[in-house]
Amino acid sequence: MTGINFNFGSDPLLANRDFSSQYQAIEEMERTLAERKAAVIKAQQQMQQQAQPPQSRTPIWDEIDSICRAMSEKEFAIVSGSDEFKESNEHIAMLIQQAQLEMLRPIIESSEPGKDALERHLTLVKRLKKSATKEMDDELNDFKEYREKYRHMSYEDYEKMKREQTKTKKK
Repeated sequence: MTGINFNFGSDPLLANRDFSSQYQAIEEMERTLAERKAAVIKAQQQMQQQAQPPQSRTPIWDEIDSICRAMSEKEFAIVSGSDEFKESNEHIAMLIQQAQLEMLRPIIESSEPGKDALERHLTLVKRLKKSATKEMDDELNDFKEYREKYRHMSYEDYEKMKREQTKTKKK
């Protein structure tokens, strides 16, 4: 029985062959399939999002707008004429202005005209503060002088006397 020779070279299951290139091709096909599945899922999600109406980020504002739009001109005139409505509306307007200012401050300060305007305003504020401080100090000193020297007369008479003194000094 030594003369029997089996040739397994043509049988793909029994032959000793290198399948690494075939494994790589299969892995590449699996990766491609996974990428296509992910793309299909992403496209389906986008279509679902487009089919659904977008959720509002301001549902309270939307309800207010809806109610106001549904009012007749006469109804809205009555509502907007209310002191309570005016006060509430002014408060909301103030909050909007604050939010806008917070968002725009860095933009304005980083622009050349904005920076120039802010620097001029800073100079003005410093000068006016200095002037206001001097005026307050002068008033305080006047009141001290009144209490120390002129307590016997009314403060109104004292102010009148000081104005007359100032007029005669200017002449």
